Amino acid sequence: MNEQEKTTMNIIEPEGLSSCGADSGTWCGQALTRVLIGMTLTGLTLNVLCLNYILPAIGMVFLLVGLRALRRENAGFKGGYVIAIIRTFYITVWMILDTTIYADVLTGTTAAVVLTLFNLVIVLAQVVCLWSGLKALRQKAGFEAKCGAAAALIVWNVVLCALGVMNWSGWIVFGIIMIVLYIIIMRRLFALAGELDNAGCTITPVPVRVKDWQLVLSLAVLLAAGMVCGYAFGGSYPMEWTPLDNSAQAEVQSTKAKLLELGFPEAVLNDLSAEDIASCEGATQILSRTEDKPVNDGREVTTQTGENSYQIDTVYDAKELRLTGVAVRVKQTDGTERWIIFHHFLWTQPMNYYGTEAVQLWPSGQSDWWPDGDATGRVLCGRDGQTLTAAYHSLGMQDTFTTDFFGNSQSSSNLTGTFSMPRGSENQRGYVCLPIQIAQEDTYVNSWVNYTHQNTWVQYPARTARDSMWSSSAFKTVQFALQFDATEGRMLY
Repeated sequence: MNEQEKTTMNIIEPEGLSSCGADSGTWCGQALTRVLIGMTLTGLTLNVLCLNYILPAIGMVFLLVGLRALRRENAGFKGGYVIAIIRTFYITVWMILDTTIYADVLTGTTAAVVLTLFNLVIVLAQVVCLWSGLKALRQKAGFEAKCGAAAALIVWNVVLCALGVMNWSGWIVFGIIMIVLYIIIMRRLFALAGELDNAGCTITPVPVRVKDWQLVLSLAVLLAAGMVCGYAFGGSYPMEWTPLDNSAQAEVQSTKAKLLELGFPEAVLNDLSAEDIASCEGATQILSRTEDKPVNDGREVTTQTGENSYQIDTVYDAKELRLTGVAVRVKQTDGTERWIIFHHFLWTQPMNYYGTEAVQLWPSGQSDWWPDGDATGRVLCGRDGQTLTAAYHSLGMQDTFTTDFFGNSQSSSNLTGTFSMPRGSENQRGYVCLPIQIAQEDTYVNSWVNYTHQNTWVQYPARTARDSMWSSSAFKTVQFALQFDATEGRMLY
């Protein structure tokens, strides 16, 4: 081969295996190495710094480019290339969806199970295609037509998929054994690629319209554009905002006047729906408490307390959220009594970010007091000179699961409301109303509210305030308690 021919070989994108000879070059080893790097990266799951998303995505690019070069060699590599295209599309779509709050919409549904099984099937199919392609390639290179390492990789993936389907969580020793086996298998496959290199297997230089770097750049641009759109348009709940109509409150004016007379905070009362005001008919007592809470990290102030001692305090220059708890004692028509609890929130300063919000009542009932009907409520805000109102995006009981250091799981069920405020709004506020029944004697009601605000869009994958109350730096949760003696009718704190 003269110098001009070698130069031509180096500038043309390689596709297809031409021959196996001592002077044929090393294109085959390069393509196989890319495929094996891709297999390694897609098989890694490191749940730190988003590597469980980044590494598989990079791995799919290596698989796509490597199998693209080998696809014309045999049916195995061609099938693997088709699957690589499907998996690349699948991963790209899910990476974009993970920038929105809709990524978990399918969780727990039949569609989610189908997609999970589909993903497992195509992963196994791709490993089978690799095994078939390597066997044919070894035979063409003059070796025995078998590939034990690729067959072992098939068995390894079958075992892993079976454990995943069973949701197995057992001994850590078994997990270590699986990792060691994976490393051994991949080392043997990389060695096999070296053997084919030494045999002189090359790829025929065939002109292509889209070069590898152009393909990779196009995928990166597509992914980036999709993620930007996801963060821009998929980060808040759809809400049906309508102008506030207080005409229905004319029918409950007498009840409203009675509540004001008993001490119901007027600012809170004005936000209640006519139905919730009417539920307080027959009120005999009002207990309430208000506190302003910061929804920011504050600033640290260092004070010298001695010659060599200092005290660091966090000072909040602003307390943006006003939380009010109101308990209404109501005498019913049958002579019995019950309490109605209202938890109200009001932003006294503009929100710093409009994403997802959540308000959670904790607990929603205990052995000596319990809910006596469905929770109600609504959210309100001001925009363009008028007051708008909307129902919560969701308002109901939510099961929460927590796991301690020793792996023990605990579940709890709490009343949770989710919502989003419109951009450019002001005076954002809302409430939750929960009627309760109490035991006859010595009942202390401790009704806590956890308000969670989203401070920033910077999070991946994107999660909602409801799902990330305590587990993400993108959210800030503040607590407030309404605690009273329901028997004697007095505030505890």
